[in-house]
Amino acid sequence: MRAIYEPANGIEAYVIIGLLKQIGIEAHVAGEHLQGGAGQLPAFSLMRIMVEDRHAERARQFIEDWDNATTIPPEPE
Repeated sequence: MRAIYEPANGIEAYVIIGLLKQIGIEAHVAGEHLQGGAGQLPAFSLMRIMVEDRHAERARQFIEDWDNATTIPPEPE
């Protein structure tokens, strides 16, 4: 398993995991339960999204593309 992304929070982590699952990549969150100790731990780099090594590059590229995507504004009526 390889860490491919550090989400800002649990919501972002599970959105990304859901997106990866849609393209056939299984992923999980490592360090999720460390958030409860954030008062005693550094408040960064607590969570990581993990995938199998063979999917790491594809997953990283997918997340980068998703992160750089822009929304299409609605058409005026």
